[in-house]
Amino acid sequence: MPEEILSLPVAGTGVVSDGEVVVQSTDGKTVSAVTGATNTKFGVVVFQHVGKSGKNALGKEAYQAKDCAPVMQIGSIWVKPSAPVIDINAKVYVRTANPTAQAPLGSLSSAALDSTELPNASWETITGPDGLAILR
Repeated sequence: MPEEILSLPVAGTGVVSDGEVVVQSTDGKTVSAVTGATNTKFGVVVFQHVGKSGKNALGKEAYQAKDCAPVMQIGSIWVKPSAPVIDINAKVYVRTANPTAQAPLGSLSSAALDSTELPNASWETITGPDGLAILR
């Protein structure tokens, strides 16, 4: 199965962590945290031990502006959905509006509420409330 992992600089004032969904800028040269419903080109930050100069809200290493993040746009990757995935045929959505503590902006789920469909994506596994699922 083909994979496409791009190394792209992080833009904006926020930080992005391993496994989080990011949005690619319209010129394709940077990525940033998901901030609203106008986002159209998404990717997932791939886990890597190097290159992080920031910290997220939990104090863990994260990518901040000008760091170069590895972003998967094609391929399969383990992710933590914000809600259980009970059907691998369900569509994949990215939360792009009205964030909550359980479903922050950029979180993945099989529910369309306050979300944008992730084009050409599918779930490869189901998961329970606190589990991981394979996103393709």
